[in-house]
Amino acid sequence: MVLHAHALYQPAVLAYERAIRLEPNEFRWHYYLAIAVQQLSGPEKALVPLNDALRIRPDYAPALLKKGDLLFQLGRFAESERSYKEVLDADPGSPEALYDMGRVKSAQNDIGGAQDFYGRACRAFPSYGAAYFGLATIERGLGQAADSEKHFNLAQRFANQHPITPDPLATEMGAMATGIYYHLGQGDRLAQKGQMDEAARLNENLLERDSKNLTALLNLLYLSRFVDRLSDKVDAFYARAVEINPQVPVIYGYYGAALAHQGKYDAAAAAVRKAIELRPDYGEAHDILGEILERQNSPAEAIEQYQRALASQSSDAKIQMKLWRLLILQGRGREAIQQILPTLQVNDSYSALRLVVLGEAFLTTGEMAEARKYLEQARGRARSDGPADLAAQIDQELAQIARR
Repeated sequence: MVLHAHALYQPAVLAYERAIRLEPNEFRWHYYLAIAVQQLSGPEKALVPLNDALRIRPDYAPALLKKGDLLFQLGRFAESERSYKEVLDADPGSPEALYDMGRVKSAQNDIGGAQDFYGRACRAFPSYGAAYFGLATIERGLGQAADSEKHFNLAQRFANQHPITPDPLATEMGAMATGIYYHLGQGDRLAQKGQMDEAARLNENLLERDSKNLTALLNLLYLSRFVDRLSDKVDAFYARAVEINPQVPVIYGYYGAALAHQGKYDAAAAAVRKAIELRPDYGEAHDILGEILERQNSPAEAIEQYQRALASQSSDAKIQMKLWRLLILQGRGREAIQQILPTLQVNDSYSALRLVVLGEAFLTTGEMAEARKYLEQARGRARSDGPADLAAQIDQELAQIARR
């Protein structure tokens, strides 16, 4: 468990397998093994130990939810539905299971069922951002504009809130991450506040005390793209992290981003492709690779990578902006328009910018009236809550339209 808590998944798997040989009927070893195997090898292989765990404790809700998630990732929707239904049989008000059933119904194109389950999830947990987003998406497809707008707004308001099914075994694992991980948490909080150098120094101090602390190494690899003084140490951080566990995708993703920051685009692309090889649905890695390919003047490949990033991070506004801008620059404004229009109901800090990009897309298709309409809407929004220089930029573009 200590190995697992430190993200040393390969040796943790070996330890769990040995524990299972000694105690074959102990649920926790099978459950922890499934989680570690998922990190190393993906959902299909993780199902084997997870099914073994559920044969011992078939009513453990967190394991049933995890099984449903793994099956959903594999596209085995009918089996996934059965797993979530077992949770609901025991707890009809489980918001997580209700939301997951909504996802399954949506994937099966059962629109009525999806709407019902998403709605029930929202009622069971009134600040469930993802459930509101799922419900709003279904309502938009049904032409229920008022309800859709209301629920998109709630999805934005509660974007980071979700219910948590109590998992005593996960809590036990978390207890292994006390002590030094308290300081790692401090580092995370400093980074979130933009205090990158302070976060880096904290992680460097931790690494001096524990040279094989993978989490500290990962944090430093991540921070290396923001803290220039770490540039000379990036290769050493990377080599040490790979030595500890070469199967962790974020090692290669963060290393690639750090190399890109130094302008070493070929090496950066190779590192990020290794991350994607290990985890094909690694959205951040696809995003980083898209930026690298743009720098290498490969716009078509960059567009493909941004699209793949959005496949796993569908509502990431920053990635959306990169994709739409590049589509417009490549003369694919019509594609951008089709993607932007459904997002206009989202009310967030990008609202004005979406309207600007949409107006620019219509400019490239020669639809001046539409371009003017959305740019004027953007100007009104920008003056109230947009970036300081955005309104001036919009005025310039409107003036250009007027001269045509």
